[in-house]
Amino acid sequence: MTRYITQLLGSVVFTILFGVVTAQGQPSCSNAILQGSYGLHATGAGGNFAAVGRFTFDGKGNLTGTLFARVAGNDVELHITGTYTVNSDCTVDDTWNFSGNSSTHKSVIVDQGKGYFILNNTSGDSTIISGEARKQFAKDENND
Repeated sequence: MTRYITQLLGSVVFTILFGVVTAQGQPSCSNAILQGSYGLHATGAGGNFAAVGRFTFDGKGNLTGTLFARVAGNDVELHITGTYTVNSDCTVDDTWNFSGNSSTHKSVIVDQGKGYFILNNTSGDSTIISGEARKQFAKDENND
């Protein structure tokens, strides 16, 4: 009988511990996790592209940004509007609209929304551009 109780208790403890670890390990993201301003750095296109920029997310699926890029030796400044969708697994799909053009990207949120990694995945564009963004301010003091 003692052996049965010991096995039962061991099984219950294992189930509780395993359940807690599993529950804590699961991400749960939504559009609200991307809110405020982020500084972005990106490179690619065979070394012919580098950019820095500031992007602001409203927590509801809309974004704005300014991107300062150097493309094949030329300076480019883009003013961007767009949309984004954060999936429950903390991946992001977005679309940037600028100067009559658009591009799409896939991102992964890191550090509990304090940053993300981004990759250009625009259909028909074979250019490889990737980057990283970090939250600019710890608190959202200016509602951006």
